[in-house]
Amino acid sequence: MWRWLLARGRKIWGVSLGAGLLGAVVLAVRYALRPSAKPKLPDAISPAIFATRVFYSSRGQVVYHESGQGGPLVFLHGVYVGASSYEWSKVYPHFAEAHQVLAVDLLGFGESERPNPALSPADHIRVLTELLRAKCGGERAAVIASGLSAGFVTVLAAQHPDLIHRLIFLMPNGVADFGRRRVPKPYGLFSRIPVVNKAFYRRYLSTRIQVRAWLKSFGFAEPEKITDEVIEVLTNCARQFGAERAILQWMSRRFNLELEKRLEELSQPVTLIWGEKAVYPPLESGYRLQPLAKQCNLVVLENTGLLVPLESPKEVADALAKELDPTIRIYTAG
Repeated sequence: MWRWLLARGRKIWGVSLGAGLLGAVVLAVRYALRPSAKPKLPDAISPAIFATRVFYSSRGQVVYHESGQGGPLVFLHGVYVGASSYEWSKVYPHFAEAHQVLAVDLLGFGESERPNPALSPADHIRVLTELLRAKCGGERAAVIASGLSAGFVTVLAAQHPDLIHRLIFLMPNGVADFGRRRVPKPYGLFSRIPVVNKAFYRRYLSTRIQVRAWLKSFGFAEPEKITDEVIEVLTNCARQFGAERAILQWMSRRFNLELEKRLEELSQPVTLIWGEKAVYPPLESGYRLQPLAKQCNLVVLENTGLLVPLESPKEVADALAKELDPTIRIYTAG
């Protein structure tokens, strides 16, 4: 009798323990996937003189900031956690007197729509093509793009030379350049595991602490220039509902493209701008990319990192003004 009661008690205890562990796991997953409170995007994301507008593309709503008159000048931000047109917000107001300036939030970033279906480079290229056709009044635009968005634009410019007459790329990349991956291998692994990927993004990648750490290690060459405003805007953009979708797609290498091959196809003049102390892509990548384009100039900005438009906006604005001046055109033979 006692043996039977003891065995029965052990069985009940085991079932209870299993149920408790299962409940703990469920609660942990629910906590990890619980939607974060949507923070309000700071007003600093766009200068006051610019009107915020919405373009309804075939893939979703694209938010852009517009001001000025003259030849169209389009600014496109890079791809990273918390990315948006804010990257160029200290630079593009300088050009509104002479240009129709458009500063765009790519789909999945900033204030633009964050589609749930996975987007490919072809989707982003299609959206940008539609935007240029609709908003540039039939005039060819000058496009200034950084990081992976520059990779998208190389394809667009090669396919539609009637839309773009001038290209300025800030440290462009195609995710896998010269055989090297930009995204760390563990990140790519995490991005493919359901539930884990969202928890990894929400509880680690998009936190204020991690954003600050990334800015210090990769974004700025001089960490003392990192302001509370920069941290606030990047963190708030990263915490918007659905903001993880584009980043997880990027981490899982769905945005891969062959930047080197595409640069060789361009007929437009190209300028590459590089931060001297950028960790990735390093300055050596700029020297390797320069000979690939038919008409290409390389400008190196001293003591700057990846987010040089936020770190040293005056130097960037001066470099862009010089490159956009039609009376000055010097290219190094490649």
